[in-house]
Amino acid sequence: MKKTLLSLCASSVLLTGCTVHTDHLYVLNENYLQERQQQTRRFETKDEELILSSSAQVLQDLGFTLTESETKMGLLTASKERDAKNGGQIAGAILLAALTGARMPMDTVQTIHATVVSSKSKTEDGYLVRAKFARVIFNDMGGAKIEVIQEPEIYQEFFNKLSESAFLTANDI
Repeated sequence: MKKTLLSLCASSVLLTGCTVHTDHLYVLNENYLQERQQQTRRFETKDEELILSSSAQVLQDLGFTLTESETKMGLLTASKERDAKNGGQIAGAILLAALTGARMPMDTVQTIHATVVSSKSKTEDGYLVRAKFARVIFNDMGGAKIEVIQEPEIYQEFFNKLSESAFLTANDI
């Protein structure tokens, strides 16, 4: 009887430790509005197809391959693969292996995903375009991690090129 009670208590403690708390899943990041401003621009045009076509051209110029294009919904997705090896990570792995004999996973390849969504502006004429870039980094031990790309320069470059492309396309240049 004591063994059964003891094993029941031990298993309930172990199972309680394995629960997943999901309270944080619906809480917005404190930088949400800042990120959204960084990822969104308004274009003064009545031609959504022009914006989407220009967006596709810019993504292709940046080395992306279009994976989905649903112009009626104002959606484009694209991706590209790049090397993810990092000299600092390799040096750290070598040092860790030399000191402890443990093997640390090293990043090998990354897939960068881009999503562009256009929607009619509710307050002014024109369209809002939101671009979001993220990467999936794979390591040599079969693991992966997902990161949203936050660097403002990436978004500034995309929107600057999109403005130029939309202007050139609209004026047949």
